[in-house]
Amino acid sequence: MKIKVNFLPVELSGEVDLAVVVDVLRATSTIVTALHAGASRVMPVETVEEAFATKRREPRVLLAGERGGHMIPRFDLGNSPLDFTEELVRGREIVMTTTNGTPAALRSKGAGKIVAASFLNLARVIEEIGNEPGLVAIQCAGSGGQFSMEDVLLAGAAASVFEDRLLDDASRAAVFLFRSANVPLDRFLVDHCEHAKKLSSIGYFEDVAFCAKINMYDLLPVWRENGFVRG
Repeated sequence: MKIKVNFLPVELSGEVDLAVVVDVLRATSTIVTALHAGASRVMPVETVEEAFATKRREPRVLLAGERGGHMIPRFDLGNSPLDFTEELVRGREIVMTTTNGTPAALRSKGAGKIVAASFLNLARVIEEIGNEPGLVAIQCAGSGGQFSMEDVLLAGAAASVFEDRLLDDASRAAVFLFRSANVPLDRFLVDHCEHAKKLSSIGYFEDVAFCAKINMYDLLPVWRENGFVRG
């Protein structure tokens, strides 16, 4: 097994056996939370228009997502994991579109297998990486096409367990970043990560704190038939 870390979705190329999609703030954290709450599937789509078209074909689906951090008008849910409660989502399929996370997932579709990673399910992600004999790409979503520190921090946390398998300097840099962050994770995100600062400034500080929790859920979202299901 070899591991590489892609800081941005555009870096994903070539044959990949396992793509580990990371958007800590907040899409992959929300996907993990939604499946834990009993959602049957989370299906990423590229555009708002595609989400509405799916709703017209399948009226029972819930629409979730954000633009500029805020819930999209006429959607059922935003991109806050705290809103994905069991009473709202159990047994429902969720169609999701976000600025960064869902494009990263869709770009990863050429991989042999795709899973969604967050701090919330870090142990299960590490277990899945350890079971993969081929090439693993930890695919960071970034933020608006730019490097996003919280995603690379998570990539480093996962890759650090397999330090002898790292393929390139980007992977080693991610591990170095993770090991250098020797303060509580929620504090590190707010103090050092621009996207966390932005979310906090527009009213989503509780989301940042929640997404910094480690191993809350023992589940792994796995891509099957155009969406993530509980694996």
